[in-house]
Amino acid sequence: MRKLIFVTIIFIVSLSIGQVSAAPLRQEERITIAVFFGETQNWIAPPFYFFWERNGGLPIFGYPLAPTSLLTSPDDGNTYATQIFERNRLEYHPDNPEPYRIMLGRLGVEVLRQQGRNWEDFPKGKPTPGCDFFPETGHTLCEPFRTFWRSYGLDLGMPGTAMAESLALFGFPISEPSMETNAEGATVLTQWFERARFEYHPDNPPQYKVLLGLLGKELYGDYRPGVASVSGTAVVGWFESEYYGLPFWEAVSTIGSNVNRASLRIRGPLYPPDHPLYSVPYANDWFSILVDIQPDSTFNSASSGVPIPEVPGGIMEVKGGRIDGTCENGEKLTFHPFGSKEFQVTGGEPLENLKVFTTLLCGEIF
Repeated sequence: MRKLIFVTIIFIVSLSIGQVSAAPLRQEERITIAVFFGETQNWIAPPFYFFWERNGGLPIFGYPLAPTSLLTSPDDGNTYATQIFERNRLEYHPDNPEPYRIMLGRLGVEVLRQQGRNWEDFPKGKPTPGCDFFPETGHTLCEPFRTFWRSYGLDLGMPGTAMAESLALFGFPISEPSMETNAEGATVLTQWFERARFEYHPDNPPQYKVLLGLLGKELYGDYRPGVASVSGTAVVGWFESEYYGLPFWEAVSTIGSNVNRASLRIRGPLYPPDHPLYSVPYANDWFSILVDIQPDSTFNSASSGVPIPEVPGGIMEVKGGRIDGTCENGEKLTFHPFGSKEFQVTGGEPLENLKVFTTLLCGEIF
């Protein structure tokens, strides 16, 4: 049985950041917007993390299978920002009203089609006491799957978990229960739904007797890492001075200033205005870390322990971040705020030998 254990790196932001609100909020009102899973080397980032976490999380959707990407939906042929999970596909539909902007794929139907099976040809059920019957597809929903189906649903704002919310999450049943061998070689009682496959594992502990099939993995293949590390050299000089362009520590020692510590900031993703996620709340520019510049002017994001996320059609940026030191005249040493290096991240491949040019100033910038 798969253990549902994961390691997370959580970025917290205040709702006062950006265009949401100008009023500062209390610490307890801050929210988690993205989580990293070491098991598959992928982030769940905006806008998908909110949906994933609030509508069932790991038992319902599974781990992220790959980074967010731009994919063509088989349902309507349009391209959407999409993230594939072990058990389903999430698509961002910007023209839909809330709470329907994130839509689930019909992976139950799609996997059956990939197998060469037409669910409409399956034997039909009939109304049975203690079961739900769905005339839309001609199939029943009985135990051991009925309680599980009714216990989960998309949060549509209804009291408890309404049948309409369960229907929105799993879809109609499209088969009757039967013994099948799944992709992992286990022969178990199985029932197919539009968006899921239910499996009954009688030897598991009670909370894991009903499991959802890994339809996303079966349809899209194995896990693809969606993070990388970034390393390179920071070329730091003095603004409008003869020392411009000297390596960081050489420039500092030549001027006679004192630097205790300096870091570069890596942030993103930065999307162009025509990108589907450009104006989505929190999705643009949610990631930010500081990476120390070493005395030999090199830096390495791997040492921070925070993997850099691959983003769909966007870029990351590295620029001068934080510096602790004073100039020879006693003024505070500051990074010039302008000038940065943009780069793209390829999941699973480190970006090496990135050269960043940034400038030092004496005194506060603003």
